[in-house]
Amino acid sequence: MTDPGLLASFGAGLLSFLSPCVLPLIPAYLSFISGYGLADIRSGGSRGRVMVRTLAFVAGFTLVFAVLGVLFAGGGALLGGGAPRLGLGSGGMAPSKIASLVAGIVIALLGVNLVFDFLKILSLEARFHPDKAPRGIFGSILFGMAFAAGWSPCIGPILASILLVAAREADIAKSLLLLGSYSLGLALPFIAVGLFFDRMKPILDFFKRRAKEVRIVSGLLLIVLGLSMAFGRLAFVSSTAVQTGFALKSMLASNSADPRIVASALWVILAALLIVVPLFRKKSATHPARVALLAVLIALAALEISGVVSTPRLISEWLLFQGA
Repeated sequence: MTDPGLLASFGAGLLSFLSPCVLPLIPAYLSFISGYGLADIRSGGSRGRVMVRTLAFVAGFTLVFAVLGVLFAGGGALLGGGAPRLGLGSGGMAPSKIASLVAGIVIALLGVNLVFDFLKILSLEARFHPDKAPRGIFGSILFGMAFAAGWSPCIGPILASILLVAAREADIAKSLLLLGSYSLGLALPFIAVGLFFDRMKPILDFFKRRAKEVRIVSGLLLIVLGLSMAFGRLAFVSSTAVQTGFALKSMLASNSADPRIVASALWVILAALLIVVPLFRKKSATHPARVALLAVLIALAALEISGVVSTPRLISEWLLFQGA
């Protein structure tokens, strides 16, 4: 399994967090597992307990996803390369090839459904509704496990796609890494919201308003992943990353000035857009967060042009690392 596969799984976890049936209920989750009201969580006074309970909750759903990964990897191993070929003569397709083709088609169809929502049954979820808040860390772990089981139908298209990739790997260790990366993508936003609820709430509200766009983006990514798997082109991502990284590194070795100027110009353009767009929309451009981001962009442009920071070099190293 390539590092881009782990990165894609991590992104899938983030998209699951942003799904319309999970994101709106995040404040209720935090309040329920911690036993504190939203006012207390927003003030930050209960941050320690919220953090501990959130980590326990995360451990619960991670355990369930890991078990699912092992089960699907075991199923994929049954269709390994040692199995007899299917079809006419010796030139038939190996079961593993057929499994990849079928899994890719299923993933692509799940993506199409996310975009157009024509299979309503995939939007249903069997939610777990306990009468009392979980007691202690162990109770939070159990609630996390219940979350994974109860909300799996809702986040099903994305989760099912990751599980099908795990089945294709047919390797328990790799599948655990894959599902661990997915769980990490789902867990980090939970932890961030638990720690900094007051600061994260505007971001949550932003994605709530754009639930449809998130759904479409998720669907398109699944379509690309499914078609890549069906046509045996998953390795294309890794090889393209390596080629691009080497090409960028070669360019920097022959002429480091031009890429530095281009990168600096891009930072300046982003800074200018940060000022112009609010003015065009007749909104204030002096919001503290906007001013802070503007300062960061200007600093990056200055560091880039002076040679202290090289964004193209960092990108090339990242591409080569991801492709390794």
